[in-house]
Amino acid sequence: MTSSGDPGGVNPGPPAILARGGVLLVGVRVMPSASRTEIRGLYGDRLKVAVNAPPEAGKANARLLQALCSWLGLRADQVTVHSGHTGRDKVIAFSGIMEAELRNRFDRSLREAGQAR
Repeated sequence: MTSSGDPGGVNPGPPAILARGGVLLVGVRVMPSASRTEIRGLYGDRLKVAVNAPPEAGKANARLLQALCSWLGLRADQVTVHSGHTGRDKVIAFSGIMEAELRNRFDRSLREAGQAR
């Protein structure tokens, strides 16, 4: 997953989703230690998320996963950090959901956050 296009801009539609090994992978750019947890749009082909947790002892990762579950209506066992555990750029793995449904849920979440155009 790369950050193509304007990294700071908001692109239409959901982030890129890659099906691999029975899971769906989505790139996420995380902004830790924010005043609140929210979707900030897209960063290239990645979802951009601010989290109100510090980047220490896995706190930002835990808050990110909790928020994604809440926004997308998924259980905690369906969402894991696949790679990027210690960096801002992460790949999140989703299981137990079809790609089309995940795209629809991301699209809805981006619209609700006022980010989709």
